Amino acid sequence: MTKEKFEEIYRRHYPTMYRLARTILYDADDSKDVVSDIFARLLRGETLPQADKMEGYLMNSVRNQCRDVLRHKTVRECVEKLFSVEIRQDQIVPINDDDRLERLMLFVETELPPLSQQIFRLRFLREMTYEEVADAVGVSRVTVYHHLSQSLARIKEHFEQAR
Repeated sequence: MTKEKFEEIYRRHYPTMYRLARTILYDADDSKDVVSDIFARLLRGETLPQADKMEGYLMNSVRNQCRDVLRHKTVRECVEKLFSVEIRQDQIVPINDDDRLERLMLFVETELPPLSQQIFRLRFLREMTYEEVADAVGVSRVTVYHHLSQSLARIKEHFEQAR
């Protein structure tokens, strides 16, 4: 790939890729790292999709890389925030049980609907108020409360059945 072609792809796709990463990760630095890693692989020639498939390839790469970043985030940090804010520790899982914490995060990521996941992350991981979450997602505070209530009930039910 020529330098000019690479620069054209970079200028054309970087803003969209960054916005997608930022939407998924909620972190500017992590988002920049994800996009930079993808362009570095492209520059090294590790992967070179056809020109007509470039945008799809880049967006899928961002999604996949973001998933990897989220998997590697400190589960303990995220869940401790969740428990300290909204749930008594003894209702679901003890904080020092790494296996159960990983299962909790996996449950949240795989079993909750996308809107509920987004609301859950904004409320517990970004520690936003109900009103801030409602504004960010474009729903009412009642909808935020409804989604969180359902999510927490599903989490509680899941872990009570696992006992």
